[in-house]
Amino acid sequence: MALEEIRGEIDAIDARIVELLGARQQLVMRAAAFKRNTQEVQAPDRRARMMVRLNELAITHGVEPELVERVYTTLIDGFIELEQRRHEVITASTSTA
Repeated sequence: MALEEIRGEIDAIDARIVELLGARQQLVMRAAAFKRNTQEVQAPDRRARMMVRLNELAITHGVEPELVERVYTTLIDGFIELEQRRHEVITASTSTA
């Protein structure tokens, strides 16, 4: 396989990842409506359980667990920030209604 073919496959995987990130974002935004406060948005217990599960998945699929942890730490931080902003909008609209 030539380098360009490999890069083409990587690009295709990236497109799928971005599509899945969009689906995850929609669910995170919907979940914000169920959260009562910042602590629930941050959900440290859920995050810890997710990281354990993701570590197990990494091992199962032959992916470096450290890589998965780094990627998901960044991913979760970003989604928490988005969800927090959404939660603030929801909270502001319900308190002024």
